[in-house]
Amino acid sequence: MYGWQEARDGKRMYLVKDNSEMAGFGEYIQEKDRESLFKGNEDSKRNLGVHFFQRKLYSSNYVGICRIKDINNDDLYDVEGNELILKVVPRFNVGIVELLNYIREDDEFDRYLAPQTTSNSQKDKEIEAVDKNEIFYFFENEKLLKVEDGISKENSIITVTVFLSLLKSLCKKPLMGRMIKDEANLTGKVKGKIVIEKNIRSNTMRGRNDRFYCRYLQYTDNILENQVLKAALKKSKKYILDCFGVKGRSDNNYASMISYCSKMFRGVDDIKCSPSDCKELRFTGCYTYYKPVITLAQMILKDISIESNGEVTTSGYIVPYAISMEKLFEVYVRAYLKKNGVKSYKEKAIEGIQIEKFDSKTDVLVEESDLSNPGKYINGPIKPDIILTDISTEKTAVFDVKYKNYKKGDSRNDRLQLLAYSMMMNADNVGLILPTLDEEVPVIFDARKINSSEKRLVKYHQLLLNMKKADNTVAEYIKNNSFT
Repeated sequence: MYGWQEARDGKRMYLVKDNSEMAGFGEYIQEKDRESLFKGNEDSKRNLGVHFFQRKLYSSNYVGICRIKDINNDDLYDVEGNELILKVVPRFNVGIVELLNYIREDDEFDRYLAPQTTSNSQKDKEIEAVDKNEIFYFFENEKLLKVEDGISKENSIITVTVFLSLLKSLCKKPLMGRMIKDEANLTGKVKGKIVIEKNIRSNTMRGRNDRFYCRYLQYTDNILENQVLKAALKKSKKYILDCFGVKGRSDNNYASMISYCSKMFRGVDDIKCSPSDCKELRFTGCYTYYKPVITLAQMILKDISIESNGEVTTSGYIVPYAISMEKLFEVYVRAYLKKNGVKSYKEKAIEGIQIEKFDSKTDVLVEESDLSNPGKYINGPIKPDIILTDISTEKTAVFDVKYKNYKKGDSRNDRLQLLAYSMMMNADNVGLILPTLDEEVPVIFDARKINSSEKRLVKYHQLLLNMKKADNTVAEYIKNNSFT
């Protein structure tokens, strides 16, 4: 049942689907708080994007769970003193865990979790902070929230997924290390300073004048920061095996990330770690990229426990979070196409349909060095969600992915977007891929001719993809009808 739930353990939750009217939401908001309730726009993460649309309160594309806030970012309570919680779930009858399980084998999985660049002059970015992730967002400065098991499991999988992605990015750089004092009884050489007392006791008194007991500085990456990360990595591995059973699957991105990171931490000691071990850690200078990874490691150490019998349990306390269903659906569609015969841009194929790189952009204006005062008002890139190329004919088709209700169309922005893509990419076939609503199977609408004064024929395609039953219908249609 959606709407306000019965109060439990000092909390009252409002449950709603994404992009839905929030009927009765004001019922438990105290009268003194109604005016100060934070109502942003649909892109705002606070209160999961709650906003007004046609004078009614609606949820946005964000799903997740959070405390309900006012404009001063203070928590709201009902008249009985219960903390008010907002929980938004996907409206299309599919779980976040199911979607993650589907896309985890995609060859661009780690790129999906990195920030998207805004211009062609920028290189691909690594994830440099938890809040730079465009799919998952953690309210990391919030107090932990006690939730029921189903919500806790979803949050744990999300946390582990982002942690492993950040950790892999970190492992591509030098591990943090420092100089430490070490001592050893060396044969035939002196390193650092001879420790006179220990040298006499260990060597001189034993007639071992070929040996020297020395104290010296040594660089090592076997330090607390890396030991904390390794402890979180081991818990993550156990949790992923428990959830997905991916052991031994070399083609699986969870297994791949875990294997890659484990090799990098081979020289780091295993220690028993608690979240409190992270509190005194500080990162400055060239090692600031450790901070977001340690933040997530701390979440994992707090949340996941491995019992003496090997059973994996979670605490039930989570960091409030938001998930962009718009972004998640986009990468789901990319993974779906590649699972159904569309070749990755990484493949060196001589025929077939190939998808361009994620986050691929084309500049609107051509750079011309001989211009003295060039107009720049429309300067910038376009970035279609899906660019497909027929390798044999070099023809291009462009599709945009919209996490929208197809029955509420007539979007001027979407029209102009597709027409611009057609012109700039020289695409004779453009279209939208949207989620099904109540339909049990994918839906393919009749292709339409675009009313254009250009001599070439351009067609518009509209396709509905069922995330619950993702058969190959839509992929086959695209491969067979988008390059004619």
